[in-house]
Amino acid sequence: MSDAIAKTQETINKIKKTRRMIILLTTSSLAPYIWGFIILIALVILVIGFVLLPFFLFSTPGSLSYSSSTTDSALYAPNQLDTDGTAYIWPVPSISRVSSSFGNRDLGGIEYHKGIDIANGAEKTELQPIYAMASGVVTLAGAASGYGQVIYIDHGNNLVSKYGHLEALMYVNTGDVVSKGQLIARIGKGIVGRSTGPHLHFQIESSGKPVNPLDYVQPPGTSLDPGEYSYKPLNIPVLLDYLKKRKSALGYVETLNMIDRAAKLKNVDPYLLLAITGQEQSFVPESNNHASEIVKNPWNVFGCWCKGKGATLTTEQSATIAAQTIIKLSQDRPNGRDFIEWLSAMDNPRGYYAEHRGWWIGVRKFHKLLSELGG
Repeated sequence: MSDAIAKTQETINKIKKTRRMIILLTTSSLAPYIWGFIILIALVILVIGFVLLPFFLFSTPGSLSYSSSTTDSALYAPNQLDTDGTAYIWPVPSISRVSSSFGNRDLGGIEYHKGIDIANGAEKTELQPIYAMASGVVTLAGAASGYGQVIYIDHGNNLVSKYGHLEALMYVNTGDVVSKGQLIARIGKGIVGRSTGPHLHFQIESSGKPVNPLDYVQPPGTSLDPGEYSYKPLNIPVLLDYLKKRKSALGYVETLNMIDRAAKLKNVDPYLLLAITGQEQSFVPESNNHASEIVKNPWNVFGCWCKGKGATLTTEQSATIAAQTIIKLSQDRPNGRDFIEWLSAMDNPRGYYAEHRGWWIGVRKFHKLLSELGG
């Protein structure tokens, strides 16, 4: 019984001490400063928590990944691969010239162009064959205001392609199921619909919104200029040895073969692709808790390897998208500008690969090292 009384008295004494401390903090002349200090400490802890939370979620000790640009025209632009992992088809293989681009254009007044026009002079444009960009269902094959004759194809996943100013004789009908690369029509002869001459109006819509077709397809022959950054075969035995010594999750024959095939398809230097993995993911250390996931998308296409579409790709698919993005961003490079620096330059009109200002320096360093190793 005496023990219970003693414990009760001890509890009462603690309560009294706490009350005295509260009274002191609220009545002392230093109270405003004390409370201000406590609030400041709490805010600092809160800010640090928000800043470090992504690191704790997605990183492991000793690794650092630079995030890429979120602009529509840079790497996260959706869309270089079809759902089957292969490239979409350029609709008119015989014509690579884009005579009118996507977006605002001045035709005696600003007009928003919902697609691109493909043409190369009347004689080389009229009656040229048109092929389906991807497999799908024809939702319209007939007349449409302003475009004369059109074909609309629903490819699923809220993706639709539209082909306008066509010859009246078409090779598909509404309701037909078409395959990728199937002949569907020919470009109209003369003036078809509201136009100034024969051309194909090619339009892509995602979830009902027109998007730039050049984010999905590229004209024939579009590739890097021959030179330092065009395709050269990987020296796989040498690179295997280098990556194994680094304990890299990329250090496997099939992984390197996938990167090499993607680079060859797009005529891009595979050593450059590997250099980007060095800068983006430190060549994916096997000790990283997420190595098996990161190795499928070490280029952070679609924003990140960790979520969304970026988490669904194979290494070969993400390498292909990264290579296509390099091609896209390399265009319009001013004389005298470093090739790799231009890929992430803020004044690049086609977007930029990474926001980090030093990204290109690291990529160039790794590219030089790997190229020398590969001979």
